[in-house]
Amino acid sequence: MKISVTAAIVLTLLSCVGSQIVPPIFTGGSPLGWSYFQHPYSPLLMDGNSYKDPSVTCLMELRLTSQRLKETSGIIGQLKSQLNALEKNTQRLAEKIVSGWVWTSKKFEETLQTSTKISNRLDETKEMVMNVIVYVTELITAATSSNSVATTSAATDIGRMPNNCLDLQLIGHKKSGLYSVIGHNNGVHTVYCDFSKRTDDPGFQKWIGYSDVKSSPTFFHVQKNVGFFTVDVPISFEVEKVNTGNAMDMTTGIFTTPKSGIYHFTFSGLVQFESDSSSGDLELRLYLNGDRIVSSYSTKSSSWSSVTSESKFNQINLQLSLKLQEFDRIWLEIHSHGAGVSLYDAVDWHHTHFTGLLVEEDFESI
Repeated sequence: MKISVTAAIVLTLLSCVGSQIVPPIFTGGSPLGWSYFQHPYSPLLMDGNSYKDPSVTCLMELRLTSQRLKETSGIIGQLKSQLNALEKNTQRLAEKIVSGWVWTSKKFEETLQTSTKISNRLDETKEMVMNVIVYVTELITAATSSNSVATTSAATDIGRMPNNCLDLQLIGHKKSGLYSVIGHNNGVHTVYCDFSKRTDDPGFQKWIGYSDVKSSPTFFHVQKNVGFFTVDVPISFEVEKVNTGNAMDMTTGIFTTPKSGIYHFTFSGLVQFESDSSSGDLELRLYLNGDRIVSSYSTKSSSWSSVTSESKFNQINLQLSLKLQEFDRIWLEIHSHGAGVSLYDAVDWHHTHFTGLLVEEDFESI
């Protein structure tokens, strides 16, 4: 069992005091076996042994205990000082470790960012070196090729737009790559020219595809919102949905081509056959500069009853592609129709549509 220092002293005192409260045994009026009693001296007993006073023994034990307690307190004080010093050293060490970890993390992040930048610069440098190698290789090939016209000191004027890689070489192109040339139908084509090869080498020119190039985009979409039945005059239109290039004149109904090239046209309408119409057909024609190009018809259905008080309707359609020259004129006309037959339309119905667009421009004249 563990006891405190104070408890140890108290127990020692109680033990000493307890031994003093026991009186000596008397027989007849004088101490039994004592020849005399005088405190603090030790009396002699009858058997010749000296009597030891318990208080003296307790005092000696108290002094010894007090001395030991002082020694223990000093040891405890030393241990406490050592523990305090150890705690301070541990705290300083922990602070140094945390500070070192923060510094290391920051330096690691900076090193990582620097490494990423260096890697990116290395990639850029590698790409630049490869481009330089390709360029130098092309220069060497061009300088040593005896069949390469591009090595001449002056370019040749061919008097027209280039049609192939040989034309490009003649006018002074030396670097291999993708080029635009005028192909068949006078459209723009994309080709790859490898000027490091001989002109008779199959790899000298590679056709890539068509290029949708237009110097002036042209397309229109117009509609009617009233009926029309007049013959042999251009059909006019009231509603303009799209008219890019302003080549369509809605008032006259005439489209004028702004550029030479291939155009595509479509027409769709609704023919009305009144109940008392004598004949059942309507002929629509498309004209180019006054010449009929194509016709379309709409007739009564054989399944319609001849005795009816209601009007009947049928579709009429037309579409075609034409190769036109600049300033050509296109329009639509009703060539003929029976009595009581007309193109039907009304406000907000728009059954009649006319559309046209430039598909491929002809660059021959440029």
